[in-house]
Amino acid sequence: MSNQVFNEKQSYKGSWIMYLILLTEIPTLILMLVLFFTSEDKQEMGIALAVVLSVLALSISLILSISLETRIDQFGIQYKYYPFIRNWRKIPKNEILDVRVITFNPIFDYGGYGMKRNRNTKLYNILGDEGLLINTGEKRKILLGTSERKKLEVFLATWKEEGDA
Repeated sequence: MSNQVFNEKQSYKGSWIMYLILLTEIPTLILMLVLFFTSEDKQEMGIALAVVLSVLALSISLILSISLETRIDQFGIQYKYYPFIRNWRKIPKNEILDVRVITFNPIFDYGGYGMKRNRNTKLYNILGDEGLLINTGEKRKILLGTSERKKLEVFLATWKEEGDA
């Protein structure tokens, strides 16, 4: 078991969030194009169109670049929340007091998806309501969202046993 690794990468690509953003941005783009072609001052509307297009492109590229990567191996748990946490954050296995997969409510418990926190937990979540709760004995626990609950639970069962042996 010591050479087995759990890897998971989540992003907004292909999710309902991405489509929701596109559904709100496309009408804005169409409206700006209609205004551009019906306007008498093409230069001013051209600048406005360029600004709106830039903002739309930047927001879509930011949403599409966000990803949560989780890696669990014999040394511990690592995660990064790109582009906000670019380098792997490592939690050594010997510092983990408890780790388990839980179901939670991201809206009511944390105020939404993304990087959030409440009184006693830091949340890193893309979508969904399941996550890996890590207790290191520090003030705040860490909750990493997962979309592979079953696979993670099976992996953790053997991962914990390996540490007890």
